[in-house]
Amino acid sequence: MVVVIIGIVAGIAVPRMSTTATHASANAMQATLMNVRTAIECYYAEHNKYPGYDPANGSANGVHFVNQLTMYSDASGNGNATRSATYKFGPYLRKPFPVNLANNLATVHVKETRAAANPGDGSVGWVAVLSTGDFGVSATDAQLEQIGVIEALGKAGARLQIN
Repeated sequence: MVVVIIGIVAGIAVPRMSTTATHASANAMQATLMNVRTAIECYYAEHNKYPGYDPANGSANGVHFVNQLTMYSDASGNGNATRSATYKFGPYLRKPFPVNLANNLATVHVKETRAAANPGDGSVGWVAVLSTGDFGVSATDAQLEQIGVIEALGKAGARLQIN
């Protein structure tokens, strides 16, 4: 009798815990996106351009994107580990740069325009569009489904809210 009652309770509790974990991953992904997007806007407010441009030559660069958000920077966007009179801006995010929960990557793929910027294949952690400040996750539908983003938001919602 006791075994039957434990079996019934387990049958009810296990699916609920699984659903809660799924929604927690989806919520964590959305919170990370909101934090990084806020940091991007703060950087823009102080530099009048979005992060991700190499200060030396103006080219798009994912390493500079990460450094410009996680280090102190000067007016041109050069990064430095310590604050000084020259490096007085930021940091906008704490190190290390957030990891994409779908593929455990923190790399950022940067492109100038939105049309060229969506490697949704999961080969990098994130995608940044430098001309607009857009920021999203790089992941396949299978990767998003594995962490529960698609279940929590629906397939179309996952793409609209995350990319």
